[in-house]
Amino acid sequence: MLKRLEHWIKATVFRLCQVFFKHGRPHDGPIDTTQVKRVLFLRPEKIGDMVISLPIFDALKEKYPHISISILASPRSLSLVKDDPRFDNVFVYRKRLIRDIRELMAIRSEKFDVVLDMIDDDSVTTLFYSQLASSQGVRIGIGKNRHADFYDYNHNHADGVGGHIVDNTMKLLEPFGINAPASRPSPPYVPESATEKVERWLIETAPPGLPLIGINLSAGRPNRIWLPERSRALCEILLEEINLRLVIIVAPNDRSRGVELISHLNDRAILVPPGLGLLEVSVLISRLDLLISPDTSLIHIARSFNIPVVGLYSRATKNFQRWRPYQQSDGAVVGEHHDNIYDITVEQVTERCRQVRMRVEAEKS
Repeated sequence: MLKRLEHWIKATVFRLCQVFFKHGRPHDGPIDTTQVKRVLFLRPEKIGDMVISLPIFDALKEKYPHISISILASPRSLSLVKDDPRFDNVFVYRKRLIRDIRELMAIRSEKFDVVLDMIDDDSVTTLFYSQLASSQGVRIGIGKNRHADFYDYNHNHADGVGGHIVDNTMKLLEPFGINAPASRPSPPYVPESATEKVERWLIETAPPGLPLIGINLSAGRPNRIWLPERSRALCEILLEEINLRLVIIVAPNDRSRGVELISHLNDRAILVPPGLGLLEVSVLISRLDLLISPDTSLIHIARSFNIPVVGLYSRATKNFQRWRPYQQSDGAVVGEHHDNIYDITVEQVTERCRQVRMRVEAEKS
């Protein structure tokens, strides 16, 4: 009900304001980057959306080191970027009117030369920000239909059907003369304190020498959570087949599930300590030999560190095509159900783990 009310309010305000919005100006060629000093990216979405965007920021900075990059994040993704040196400014869209107005005023004071709307549909929120963030700046959008006329450039996602979300989103940089897909991983920025904290814990609980496999039990949606009894069966098989250490990863609100699972396993399985933030979990993932997880942001974090994954996906073809493990062709188990992963079997996941590990070992040799 509240979500519908929010959409109705936005639509009503939009209809009242659109007569004052500036329409896009036709551009026949790329932006004159010599005149670009400040760029704002609009990405007020989930953690995974921010993770897959990191190659874009790196590519822009690599080609144009003189450009100052700022980001509009959401409270959910703020921890990922708030101390990231990629960004000169980090703004937050909180859905709190007074605070958001103050934030918008701070954004306008920066006088951005280019505003890039990274949400790949007709978002009223980011349309407002793209209009109000800068009075004269170039506006670049992606996947806009009804709102396309309000952007100077607009990449149609239909041009990248079947392509990964990272490569499709990289199209936002075409107006800057950057046409290549992401060529290398772009992991999150992790402060030294987070690295030291996780490495101390690993030394104490998982001595080096054995493969370290992580199993993530948590997901943002119930339909992406695998059945507990199957997670347990998978752990038991892995521990019987391979001399390894298992790390059970859970979100703070899911910790009881991790405790329950650990109680059935031997001392070669360890549960992440309480109080780990997203950046500490990112460090942990970077130390794994393999991550097994439902379709969540942790898969994208693992791939940003080039860590092999086995991801569990529903049969939602469009979602899978765009959000499958990046640059890893053998890293997915796809169920038969369109809306959930409940029907994925232990045998399917076990076999995919074997295949990925064999491929990784063959590449090492």
